[in-house]
Amino acid sequence: MTALLAEPQAVASDFEQVCWRLAGFDGRVSPEWIDGYLTGVLAGPRAVPIDQWLPAMLGDTFERVFADPSDARRAHRALSSRWSELAQQLDAEGLLGSPSSIYLEPWMMAYEADDHEAFVAQGLGDAQQAADELRPGVGWSRGFFAAVEHFAADWVEPALDAPDAARYHDAMRRIRDLQTAASQADIAADRDAQIDAACLAAQQLRLYWVDHAPKPSTRRVEALPGRNDPCPCGSGLKFKKCHGAAR
Repeated sequence: MTALLAEPQAVASDFEQVCWRLAGFDGRVSPEWIDGYLTGVLAGPRAVPIDQWLPAMLGDTFERVFADPSDARRAHRALSSRWSELAQQLDAEGLLGSPSSIYLEPWMMAYEADDHEAFVAQGLGDAQQAADELRPGVGWSRGFFAAVEHFAADWVEPALDAPDAARYHDAMRRIRDLQTAASQADIAADRDAQIDAACLAAQQLRLYWVDHAPKPSTRRVEALPGRNDPCPCGSGLKFKKCHGAAR
């Protein structure tokens, strides 16, 4: 797993700047949270266009922060670029080629001692809560599950005894485990290994939904009347002389 941490790529840098501007209006938001959200949408049961996931993710915050049209276009481009990167990393065909390999490169925060001190100074919690919250992966996991919640109609979880249900529930658990409080975590656990497990879980969810894609609703097609039957429009003409004339 190659997390985007201290020195993000150029596209990620634009992405980071957009995310921090949004964070000024929405306390949940950080580059990590948004990256997790986008990953959650992309790992889900269907393709969701940006005009659906952007307002679901931010409400009217995007329009408020980027009121200037040219500014909005740049921000839109930065988010779309990161979306495209993640979509390539979660491409089902590539994942099927090597299901146990990690392709996902999440954007994770690298917190410093100053961040912990600021967390406490701002009254957001005590030192232990800062240790729990300010760890790579916590915001990413929360963003992922925010996407699951916002598109809950798509994410119909299987019953525990359903075929292949363990695959789904185990993957969701590994992503949720990133939120486990530091005081409860095994001190021998390696955070990078936990993040790797969560990335692999997101990839497995992508493949789970390929195998269990929602079935499209069946469109009922009424049987056409015979050519010599009365036209159902009520004209009194035979079907072949009326609405069936072009058939």
